[in-house]
Amino acid sequence: MLPVFAEYIQFLKDKTNNNEELDVLSEGYYWVDNQIIKAFDFKGNLHKILRINIDKDLDITLKPYKKPYTGEIESWNKTSIRLKDHLDKLEEESIKLLAKYKETDRIIIDTNSTGKDSMVKTHLAKKAGLIFTTYFNVTTCDVKDSNLMAKQNKYEFIYPDKKLRGFYNYIKKDNIIPSRLNRFCCTLFKENPTINNFNSVDKLLFLFGMRNDESANRSGYEDMWVNEKWGKRRDWISVLPIRKWTDLDIWLYIFRENLELNSKYKYGYNRVGCGLVCPNYNKSTWALDQYWYPKMYDRWQRILREDFLRNHKWISINCTLKEYLQGAWTGGLLRPEPTPEVIQEFANYKGVTYEIATKYFDKYCINNCKNKNGKPKKIKDKDTLAMNLKMFGRNIDKFMCKQCLMKELDIDEFKWNQYIEDFKRSGCDLF
Repeated sequence: MLPVFAEYIQFLKDKTNNNEELDVLSEGYYWVDNQIIKAFDFKGNLHKILRINIDKDLDITLKPYKKPYTGEIESWNKTSIRLKDHLDKLEEESIKLLAKYKETDRIIIDTNSTGKDSMVKTHLAKKAGLIFTTYFNVTTCDVKDSNLMAKQNKYEFIYPDKKLRGFYNYIKKDNIIPSRLNRFCCTLFKENPTINNFNSVDKLLFLFGMRNDESANRSGYEDMWVNEKWGKRRDWISVLPIRKWTDLDIWLYIFRENLELNSKYKYGYNRVGCGLVCPNYNKSTWALDQYWYPKMYDRWQRILREDFLRNHKWISINCTLKEYLQGAWTGGLLRPEPTPEVIQEFANYKGVTYEIATKYFDKYCINNCKNKNGKPKKIKDKDTLAMNLKMFGRNIDKFMCKQCLMKELDIDEFKWNQYIEDFKRSGCDLF
């Protein structure tokens, strides 16, 4: 759940041309949860007010519920007062857990992303009387709001390896886009830099803001947690002081304690990290990106476009360029087989006939080669497909993977690359 701030209300008005359904909204009373605007009554019942619909083009429409709630609604402040005893108990338990480490011989490391959970966790650590240093990971793909907030709070910055040269340079150099199936970003730009930033022989205690209700993976976490990536030789542990807290608990506590808030939340974001590029984001986030960070949004769209065309992703994920930009980039095969539209768009780009274009899709090695998962090896590389067509004729319907084709032609990797470069230089439309 996320509080509905004035900035988000203005965003909705601008995106829906000031839809009259929004006139009922004002900051301090409403919540948005899974694209549904809700409000509490004075008994703690949660009522659905409006549904927010976002289409593939990021256009927004609002739909009121058939039987809208017409009674009085409870303000954030009143909800906080109603749940005072609950919040007091959570705070007491968290501080009690943290206070165990007031006399620890470990160096206490507080990690803070400037997100809501981090801010509550750091606040509780201060209340518990711990002595610690707060660190902020510079991922190089966060928005300025987060970086500026960390700088103003004088957090220590942890930078990624200089060899990576930042997120955008890295993906350009390595010709790779993050996806749900290949989430290298956190490892390279957060976890590894954090591990490398500290002396492996020091005894460390990390303060993390992870919570059980964030995901299925974290639902089983206990008060203490050890990251297996730290390895057995490091005597590092972490404590999770807010693991039992819910989103609602976090927000009500922030209001009650008047804690500093990252501006992204006011804009309508549920998370503040990794601006635009996280494959776990969705249409609701991209609509916000397009509105609040248009330059960054346009930049990412250009990067995605270049990636799609350069790597001929019609072939690998069976989608059009528009579908890729609208979200297919976030992970895996879009559909089992290409549609005629996908094939025709690829044919137009390559300058070949529709019939020739079909030969680039859903081809498997004739020698029944298997991939690393033991399944039939699908040929996705357009140069390998083109080489088959070039060497054996455009009418073939049986193909070989790169390794089998090199063996068939009795050539090595050097000769293979030389062939491809020569064919491209000659203007062969297959390549």
